Amino acid sequence: MISIRRCALDDIHILMKFIEENWGRHHILAHNKKLVDWQHATEDGYNFILAWDGHLLVGALGYIPIKRYDSVLCTENIIWLALWKVREDYQSSMVGLRLLSALTSMEPSADLAVNGINAAVEPIYKALGYKVVELSQYYLVNRYLKQKILKYPRNFCLPEPSIGIASLRKLLLSDLDKLTLPKNSIPRWKTPKYFIERFIQHPFYNYHLFAIEHKSTVFGVLATRNITYRGSIIIRIVDFVGDENMLAECGSALQNLMIKVGAEYTDFWNFGILPNIFFQAGFRIVKADGALTCPNYFEPFEPRNTRLFCAFKVHRDKPFFVCKADGDQDRPSSL
Repeated sequence: MISIRRCALDDIHILMKFIEENWGRHHILAHNKKLVDWQHATEDGYNFILAWDGHLLVGALGYIPIKRYDSVLCTENIIWLALWKVREDYQSSMVGLRLLSALTSMEPSADLAVNGINAAVEPIYKALGYKVVELSQYYLVNRYLKQKILKYPRNFCLPEPSIGIASLRKLLLSDLDKLTLPKNSIPRWKTPKYFIERFIQHPFYNYHLFAIEHKSTVFGVLATRNITYRGSIIIRIVDFVGDENMLAECGSALQNLMIKVGAEYTDFWNFGILPNIFFQAGFRIVKADGALTCPNYFEPFEPRNTRLFCAFKVHRDKPFFVCKADGDQDRPSSL
């Protein structure tokens, strides 16, 4: 008889052992409790729904509600599904769907989304009423540095930053406490406190937050992370909130930032913002089967292009925006 319940505090070591044995022995959530605590812990348990056959753990569904980063978001809560796994010998018993049903019963008014789904499970999400979309990877090169990570044929035309009116100002914690965003900011649920809790307070990654400004007015915020590989640096824009039109004016500001950091290029995974806005800043899209290779994975490094899909199910007909850091896509894979 399968029973379903939320993960209690004293279940966590059984859950981590389950992840090790059924997902992969090197999975970081199987070994690093500090990361598990930061990403999933609450006062009375963990944000995992567990399926038990007696005392045997047979399935787990992890999730990350955005309200964990800012309590005011409880009225616009999005639940990002994370690790979802059922033991192979229980696959035919619908345990996975029962886990999802239990979660939706607990949070009936929340929107649901998952970032980074496998293409093989896309039909399952569609059958459950989710919309499946593909994120685009935009990239912009530092015109003053030799490209060592990007691989491309001779005479390939690389994108260069356009001149724009925006500037980037690095934000401190004290700046975010008093930051006011434009009323037309997208996505509307990302708040300064969300950025503090999600990025400034991250236990392992060192994120940088920048205000997008023009004439001392703040038009948005970018969250970035510098990635180093064999002496090369890239800037990955992992999140954004603000007036999307001002992204078109960030080309020269990003060029200045790449010069300051010594970065070869900047990339930005996104769904929901019009491609033309990125093109105006000088960005170009990485084609998965194109001549240029712009890696996604660095832990460990994989010299190949990838595709990134997101599935979401919202209660109201409204625009949906996705960046790399939504859900658990931008987390350490090894430490």
